Amino acid sequence: MNSHASLPGTGSSSFPGYPTLDLEGLVRFVRKRLWLIGGIFAACVALGLVYVLLLAEKKYESTAVVYVEREQVLNDNIRGVLNDDFSKLDSLKSLERSFVSGGVILKAIDELGLRNDPDFLDAKSGGAPLSDAAIVEAVRKRVKATLERGTRLILIEVSDSSPTRARDFAQALVDAFETHMIEQNFDSSQKATAMLREQAEKQLEKVDRAEEALQEFREKHPDIALEEGSVTEKELEDLNRMVSQAKNERLRLEAQVGKLDSLDTLDPETILEIGDYASREDIAKLLLARNTKRAEMVKIERQYQPDHPTYQSYIAELEGLEEEVAEVARNVGESIRKRFSTAAEHEKQLIASVAEQKRAVLGVDRVRKEFRALKQRAAAASDTYYALLARINETDVTEGVRESIIRMEEAPMVPAKPASPKKKVVVGLAGVLGLFFGFGFTLFLYLTDRSLRTRRQIEQTLGLPVLAEIADSPEAGEDLRDSLVVFSEPHSLAAESFRSLRTSLSTLSPRSVLLTSAMPGDGKSFCAINLALLQAQLGYRTLLVDADFRRPSLSKALMYRQVDPEAGDHALESKNLCQRTPFPNLYLINCAQFAPDSGESMNGEHFGSMLWEAYRSFDCVIIDSSPICLVSDALNFARYADAVALVVRAGETQTGDAQQACRELRRLRVPLAGSILNGIVDETRSKAYFETYQPNQRQRPNLALPPAASSPAP
Repeated sequence: MNSHASLPGTGSSSFPGYPTLDLEGLVRFVRKRLWLIGGIFAACVALGLVYVLLLAEKKYESTAVVYVEREQVLNDNIRGVLNDDFSKLDSLKSLERSFVSGGVILKAIDELGLRNDPDFLDAKSGGAPLSDAAIVEAVRKRVKATLERGTRLILIEVSDSSPTRARDFAQALVDAFETHMIEQNFDSSQKATAMLREQAEKQLEKVDRAEEALQEFREKHPDIALEEGSVTEKELEDLNRMVSQAKNERLRLEAQVGKLDSLDTLDPETILEIGDYASREDIAKLLLARNTKRAEMVKIERQYQPDHPTYQSYIAELEGLEEEVAEVARNVGESIRKRFSTAAEHEKQLIASVAEQKRAVLGVDRVRKEFRALKQRAAAASDTYYALLARINETDVTEGVRESIIRMEEAPMVPAKPASPKKKVVVGLAGVLGLFFGFGFTLFLYLTDRSLRTRRQIEQTLGLPVLAEIADSPEAGEDLRDSLVVFSEPHSLAAESFRSLRTSLSTLSPRSVLLTSAMPGDGKSFCAINLALLQAQLGYRTLLVDADFRRPSLSKALMYRQVDPEAGDHALESKNLCQRTPFPNLYLINCAQFAPDSGESMNGEHFGSMLWEAYRSFDCVIIDSSPICLVSDALNFARYADAVALVVRAGETQTGDAQQACRELRRLRVPLAGSILNGIVDETRSKAYFETYQPNQRQRPNLALPPAASSPAP
């Protein structure tokens, strides 16, 4: 068995029975059906034109543009009743919605008297009047209010079958909205006045209660200066500063006492150096007098003897001064100790008094805070009351003023041409839909087409190698006598395809090749006769076997040139087993002569014996068998051939039929060499081939000299 017969498929389809998706095949499929896409496109465009010109109702559109004021101001101190801030986007969007509210629409309809107009509103069956809700719902489809982004302009668009009525209704909508807002403002003003008066009376009661509570608090605390301010931070800082100063003084004196205790009591002058005592005037004079006396004593000691009266007098004076300095030093020390004791006691007393004073001040401050709260409550109640009175006065002034927050920026006009239907848009959309449906329908046809079209699909779906792709030839027709492309057009792309097939088969070196197909019309006879003719042209003695017992056709295709016109088309069947054809080295045998009268085909063993006999006289045998999916003749003969090829016609052979044929052939373990893809149409490939390769001559092969009568092959 041939090794190719057991090759698995290189891939499998995602959908059983369907070939895999091939983009190139899809492009070719769409290119062939551009006429279908164009037809659908033209039909959609024609429908769009019919709709625009004949069926669609013409609608005219009129637009009014209004500007929204920020707020209504009567003067610098009095503002309008409306407190809405129309500088914000949400307020403007609310105003935009108000233009198409039910109340405004009904006012505009009543103003123009359109409630009973049959051209404007379709009446109910039976002539019953429409309800307000039904009228608003019907009219709201024709009107639209749009706030232009980044501006304070609102566009009111009205669509109607009458251009004049569209203009009038747009103007009526603006007038109705303005009237609606004025009435709404007047009602709001009256309600606001009543509410303000009621609130003012309640607020006056609150003012009275607050003032009575304030007066009762004053009477309850007559001994406290309630009107004065509370203890401030500065006063608290002063109290703390006094304590701090007393503490610093005590620490300073404590340091002086400590220094005094560490000094020598025999040196009174060091005691006087503590603090600033030495700088006191009396002590400074005493020390100056002592020091002066000491200087004079030095001179006296030089001039007089110790027993001299002058010397004795100076000694007495100097000792008196020294004693006086010592006495002053003792007094200073006692003064320092006494002052330290006094400072410490003063600090304790000051701390106690400050703490007591703070408690008293905090108690007064608590009372003052309560007083201030009552006073502020009374003042707030009074301010609110006067504000309500001022607002009541403003509301009374503005009740009779007609407030309007909009002004007409652009008045509506009578439209010159209908706004809908938009002819270009409708026709363009119809064209786009036509292309979409055309391509979609073509893609649907492609996806639902279960036929095999490309080499890749066959290899992935059937698991068979493609031996060759036979190009579709314009000369090949339904009659095989016109399909001998190897003879009639030897330099065509179809002829080159058969040469490629012969090359692929030559690698297997088969003595016999059986060609079959899944269904009739796939081109097995076309491939068999051209392959045999090509082998014969190369000088091989070739036997072509017509094993299609049901519909033999090769004899008519090969022998019609020699048949006597008067003998009819059955001249070949009256001859012997093997007939010589008009083509050199090509012989034909028609197995239909050996079919039993019962309608059964030739026995397989007889067919095998016939092949063995043919191998003795011929170099190769090409067998054309019947379709596998219809009859089982080819299955009986395929076991005796050296190679079997399944012919698949591109775009016609169904995947299921081809798979069934492959299963039958593999079940019988025939030498399945591969498949032949017949009927390939590739204009690009053909053009490229003939632009790069031009044969020097286009000459048909010569026919063999026909004998007077067909004779058996040697």
